[in-house]
Amino acid sequence: MKWIAHIIAPLISMVILVLLPPVKKSINTTLMGVFRDLGRIKARKRRLENSQALVGINANISNSDILFRRDDPLDGVDFDDEQQDDGAHEKTTYTLDELAEYGNGMDGKPILLSIFGRVYDVSAGSKFYGSEGNYHMFAGKDVTRALSTGCKEDECLVRSTEGLTQKQINEGRRWLSFFQLHDKYPNVGILEDDNREDWLDELIDSAMSGAGSEEGGGGVPLRPIKPSE
Repeated sequence: MKWIAHIIAPLISMVILVLLPPVKKSINTTLMGVFRDLGRIKARKRRLENSQALVGINANISNSDILFRRDDPLDGVDFDDEQQDDGAHEKTTYTLDELAEYGNGMDGKPILLSIFGRVYDVSAGSKFYGSEGNYHMFAGKDVTRALSTGCKEDECLVRSTEGLTQKQINEGRRWLSFFQLHDKYPNVGILEDDNREDWLDELIDSAMSGAGSEEGGGGVPLRPIKPSE
């Protein structure tokens, strides 16, 4: 019977090696979502406590709605929020190359990232997005696809939603809400793209449509964003 153990043990080891990376990725993606939603709850609480910052937030959403993803993350979000336009940050239009060059956080430069065509300064979160942070690879990149899928590999750091499921798009929308409502991550510009306004309008229209989905964060399916040339 010992020979059976000698055969089964390596087989079990092989199965573990095959299954471990997907399981680890799934756990990491789940944790990313949990910490994001906790951040959304904190930002929401701060805004509710500040009567001058109520623009861009739906007071009817509960914390449990956010944690269990029953909310539409863009419901009530104002992308022209004057809180973001207080004159402290002049809006800039970036190309992908400029974003990578001027937003990489190196040599005193700010840490910038873009999602769905909007550029945010996340320098205040350098422990996450700085050179030693778990999300250092996001600095100076468009993270639309990466955050929609939970993938941090180079091939996912592209501005494309082509082929993504509605559930993945909804995840991206939650991340957009996270950055837009975060009081320490100001919107400092936009990413240059002829179609940017079209698909940002689709996001807003989706949030205002009131049509829910089983994954939460309803709305109409978005037209895929094709990779930039």
